[in-house]
Amino acid sequence: MGSTGAGLLWSCLPMLLALLHESGSQDLTCTVYASNVDWTQTFNDTCLNFSGLGLSLPQSQPLKARHAQVLDLSKNNLRVLPGVFFANLEKLQTLIVTHNHLDSVDGSLALRCDLELRADCSCGLASWQNVRQNNCSGQQQLCLHPVTAAPRNLSTFLQVSCPPGWAPGSIGALVAGTIFLALAVGGSVLAWRLRRRHVGKQGLSKVQNSHDGPTPVTDFLPRYSSRQPRPKAPDLPPNRSTMDYENVFIGQAAEDCSWSAA
Repeated sequence: MGSTGAGLLWSCLPMLLALLHESGSQDLTCTVYASNVDWTQTFNDTCLNFSGLGLSLPQSQPLKARHAQVLDLSKNNLRVLPGVFFANLEKLQTLIVTHNHLDSVDGSLALRCDLELRADCSCGLASWQNVRQNNCSGQQQLCLHPVTAAPRNLSTFLQVSCPPGWAPGSIGALVAGTIFLALAVGGSVLAWRLRRRHVGKQGLSKVQNSHDGPTPVTDFLPRYSSRQPRPKAPDLPPNRSTMDYENVFIGQAAEDCSWSAA
């Protein structure tokens, strides 16, 4: 029995050590920081917890934490993990970025084959997976289910859920191209309508000008039409009320009478 018990103990020892290591890494006491984090200060703790603070990582400022072994950046709505931020974390072993919407992971992080990345399964881990496959042989990369936190094979997830050509960058380019095409078509249609309205207004103004011009003479007779002479006004008799006038010479009339009497 003694030899049998010793054999069982030795056979279970690797499993027990693995469980102790996992529980130790999970139960490692981490210093929790407030939301107003000053990235220029120096952190001397071995475990840093910045979870759920709504932080944004600086693109050109490295984190000063040379002794950090565990870094928790979960629940911060991060999109990108900039390589410069992790450049001075030489002792970092575990990076926790669950419950973020990662679009990409810097290649310099993926080249650190001793670094364990705990992230939700997403298409943004495709670049991480490609670098790991080419530089870290013999390692099976895992990702966590966003709801159940169950580990899944990252390579299998990417093959099923992220077909080639549909990475986040490709999707963004497709959306941008669609918006540009819609704007171009909309601009062409708008220009065509404005041009059509302008031409219609010009035609309408010409029609109005033609109506407002001098009216043609309606008494115009055709060139070969027969024109009847107008009837002559009849000769009217002189008006009875017109008085007849006679020249009478007063002095001379008396002499004539006397001469005729002689």
